[in-house]
Amino acid sequence: MNPLIDDFPRELCGVPIDTDYRRMVQFELLLREESVPEADKIQLALSLLYKQPVPDPVRAWNRLLWYYSCGQSGEQVQDEGKATPPRLYDFETDAQRIYTAFLQCYRIDLQKEPLHWWKFHALLLYLPDTCVMGKAMYYRGLDVSTLKGAERKHAMRMKALFQLDKPKATTQAERDREFLARIEKRRRYLESQLAKQKRGEV
Repeated sequence: MNPLIDDFPRELCGVPIDTDYRRMVQFELLLREESVPEADKIQLALSLLYKQPVPDPVRAWNRLLWYYSCGQSGEQVQDEGKATPPRLYDFETDAQRIYTAFLQCYRIDLQKEPLHWWKFHALLLYLPDTCVMGKAMYYRGLDVSTLKGAERKHAMRMKALFQLDKPKATTQAERDREFLARIEKRRRYLESQLAKQKRGEV
């Protein structure tokens, strides 16, 4: 998908969708919410995006994931053999930074502008490092393995300053793999529930 020549999607599976960026922010927060039962998350996620009931929930879920990833395939999102990239942002931790950055860099008030998710996501990822949010994402994604001396020490301090998910037993890459695994688990759960419905078991 080329944003210079292609229109951003406004329907999936023939069903109109709510393109406001807030829906996918809510979706991401929902997936990380441990207090909501797994079965409920699927239906809640579908209801966030689709404006009408979907004829095929499994296909609708897969298209939701495609939309959430801004048109990337599963292979593009999770290239086999490559290390999982670090998380660059968190919609809870960085909420004020993101809001301020859009005002500062784009003169966009996110309280007033219902940006399409794909537009919002592109603007977010390419925030300049002249703003705090842009700087935070830069250092979170920075590979310090090639740096030396004072430059490396400074970069490590900045990475620690902007670090997401303060130190736990798992690494960031492991947490990201776990996040993607939870998405796949929900997809398989939805498929199994639909299969049971067809057999009259539920």
